[in-house]
Amino acid sequence: MNKLSAFALSLSALALLLPASGAMAHGTVERISESTSAEARLFVADGQNGDLVTIDLPSGKTVSRLSTPASIMSLSLAPDARHLFVTRGRDTDKDYVTVVNTGFDPATGAARPPIVSRTFEGYSPDSSHPVAGLPTIANESKAELLLLSGDLDSLDGVSVRKLALAGNAHYHYAEAGGLLYVGHLQQGFVQVLDLESGQEKTRIPGCPVLHGIAEDEPSGRLLFGCQNGTLVVGTQGAETAKAVARIDYPEKQRVAAFLEGKDRVFWGYTEGTLPLLYKLDASRQPYAYETVAIEPSIRQAVSSDQAYLLSLRRSGMLEIRDSASGSLLRATAIGKGWSADFHEHVDKAVLPDIATSARYAYVSLPGEGRIAQVELASGKLVRYLEVGGEPTRLELLEKKGGDDAPSASEPSASPAAAEPALKRGDKSVPLAAAPLMQDDHAWLPLRSTAAAFGLRVQWQAGAGIAVSGEGLSVQLTIGGRTAKAGGKAAELHAPIRLVGGSAYIQEHDLESLLGIQLLGAGGHAHGEGHEHGEEHDHAH
Repeated sequence: MNKLSAFALSLSALALLLPASGAMAHGTVERISESTSAEARLFVADGQNGDLVTIDLPSGKTVSRLSTPASIMSLSLAPDARHLFVTRGRDTDKDYVTVVNTGFDPATGAARPPIVSRTFEGYSPDSSHPVAGLPTIANESKAELLLLSGDLDSLDGVSVRKLALAGNAHYHYAEAGGLLYVGHLQQGFVQVLDLESGQEKTRIPGCPVLHGIAEDEPSGRLLFGCQNGTLVVGTQGAETAKAVARIDYPEKQRVAAFLEGKDRVFWGYTEGTLPLLYKLDASRQPYAYETVAIEPSIRQAVSSDQAYLLSLRRSGMLEIRDSASGSLLRATAIGKGWSADFHEHVDKAVLPDIATSARYAYVSLPGEGRIAQVELASGKLVRYLEVGGEPTRLELLEKKGGDDAPSASEPSASPAAAEPALKRGDKSVPLAAAPLMQDDHAWLPLRSTAAAFGLRVQWQAGAGIAVSGEGLSVQLTIGGRTAKAGGKAAELHAPIRLVGGSAYIQEHDLESLLGIQLLGAGGHAHGEGHEHGEEHDHAH
């Protein structure tokens, strides 16, 4: 008998000695239900690694981290509020769309862990506007619009309808009266399609660099943001598929996005750091924009009930305004702020975002790895949700009639930022307005800051400025690198800047030359005043 045969006989004998109950079988385990409940569910895009973070509220518990293709660019809820579309940025040769089952029922608050239903290739994809109650994907580099119907979680239950568009572009579109109105950015026109047949009906020209869309429901009219003004298109009766008005911009700033407040008021804004917003009352004709000055801001939003207009200042303050009038109601320091050159392209999302429930605003702070929760009615910073990474885009699902207020047993609030103030000697005064932020430094208006401590600012011949009072004598020059303090030369950290006719001084020079300290979170001010231009008459 060879060795192999002997080994086989040994195994056979061993098998006879083992119990007959299946020595190699897998044992059973108890199945545990994953069902739970929540008042709301917050989805967070992590710009650091492409994770989709899910947080249940009010507990603040992180439910899951789903891995999606890196460099998330956008999050978009499907009309059924049960699915979330995640699109990645455009910095690689492949684009992807990930469909996530949210696991949350807004009607009941029933919750399960979210799952990735599918990931498929897109072509410069965007998912932002539903059509006929269906989620859509615009493949911008293939000039097509996909309408998705059926079971998004199954392998074969999804039906896809393709609509051919006029050309490759970035699109903004809306459905009305059986027609689809598609704005094309590069082509500068609105293409009108018959939704049933997919055939083009007409084109409405005259909207260069088209970006942004809004609908005034009572009139059925659509607003399209153009480089040279706002195009108003009718969708009812004799106005159907026709340009019915054009609205000029009162300033150089254009409109590239709209927010709808209460009482048919729309707010127009664009990307970047903004010094103003445009207010449009759609109930009044002829249409005309009003200008509302704001502190330099990098993100705008409207609360879910349309009562509040929210503006995130570059200094790290969250403004809460009345969404009809634009009046500032309150402002709260929530973050460290952002430099003036902080912006994003189409490679991935990097900017903070704002999502709201009925009671709270949730603001992502990418550089701090956390989300600020602010009570809208009081402006109180309730707590920070620590998520790590670089939280950017947000989507919030709220249970109908839900209450996401944290209880005493839930994560405690992190301490709010110190009240921003100015101090000179034994005297402290609150800031009247947020400073400008540039290169991680705060800049303050020289005249009003000095006046708060009884100092006098005088413009002199040319670009000279004199500050005096209480034994102080300082000579400054717009754009100069040096100053004279008590007759002695002093080097500045940065030249005095002229912004909108006002002289601005960097915080370090303010302290070293005038003895005025900026207290609180760097540059975090609160208040309504916007002081640009207050010295304009003296500067010229």
